[in-house]
Amino acid sequence: MQTNNLLLQKEKEFMKNFILFTAPFHLFMGAFYYIVDPEGIGHLLIFLFFLCVLFGGTLGLKKNLSFKFLSTIYIFAYSILQYSFYLLYNSILIQALYYIPIFLLLNYHYNIKIMLLWSIYIVISFLSPFLISKYFNISHPLKLSKTEDLIQSISTFVTVLFCVCFNLYYIKIFHKIKEDGAIKSQNEDKKSSLMQTFTVKTTDINHENPDAPESVTSDKFEELYQKAISCLEEKKLWQDPNFSLNQFAEILCTNRTYLSRTLKEKGNTNFYNLLNSYRIKQVLDDFDRLEHKNFTIAFIYQKAGFAYQASFNRVFKQVTGCTATEYLQQEKYQI
Repeated sequence: MQTNNLLLQKEKEFMKNFILFTAPFHLFMGAFYYIVDPEGIGHLLIFLFFLCVLFGGTLGLKKNLSFKFLSTIYIFAYSILQYSFYLLYNSILIQALYYIPIFLLLNYHYNIKIMLLWSIYIVISFLSPFLISKYFNISHPLKLSKTEDLIQSISTFVTVLFCVCFNLYYIKIFHKIKEDGAIKSQNEDKKSSLMQTFTVKTTDINHENPDAPESVTSDKFEELYQKAISCLEEKKLWQDPNFSLNQFAEILCTNRTYLSRTLKEKGNTNFYNLLNSYRIKQVLDDFDRLEHKNFTIAFIYQKAGFAYQASFNRVFKQVTGCTATEYLQQEKYQI
């Protein structure tokens, strides 16, 4: 859920900044076409397109429409704008460069099959006006001076370059968020199984143990077990390297025999394995937060409650299959 929220936030940021940063170009090109073709409708098309993008983007953000939907609508609307320009002026081929950043967005959203269909659509929308102009005299190619042609070319190259860099920057962020989310999900799955890593393989417990009251029921075991786990997590008792079973039993107002049996009965573990599971989970959480960039590994495992390096190394390798140093050599921890 956190990954989805972060991705949604960045996608909204992309749409806001894209409208903001491309606004000057739309205004400039609108003014440019008004100057070179005051009797035409090219400048009106540009201004209308920008107003539609501004209105549609604002409304889409308020309605929380998906980034995929909004960018697809934008691409479709842009292709219609370009189609109109090709139909009107016939010779403005340089504007085909604007399809480069568009294909970057399409590649982010769609698979190869859908990309192929989009490519066919764009090629048709690009070529058909030139075919139509051969049979119908509906276009009037602009006769630009060298200066005007240079202005158009430079502004187009600069804008396309900006849009490409802008798209690549955010697409990299989107992929990074998704990748980190996938890694975090895998780590959470691993951590959730830590409690089972330290299970004690036992046979059925003898319910006629003379050390335990005969009236103890499964419900009472469950009640004490839940109370023990809540107390442990709330007070983070595992962080005390000297914390003992006797102390835990006193806190819970019971005896060590009854508590030990409860942990075996309901948690399929013993006291020290239970503590170590929480200690290793805390260490892994600190690694995920890149605490090892600011503190030594020794400080991290001692903070988690391991008194000795040897015991930490043994338990850590038992859980992860490698040493802490080897674990941190993964690419995600080298950031």
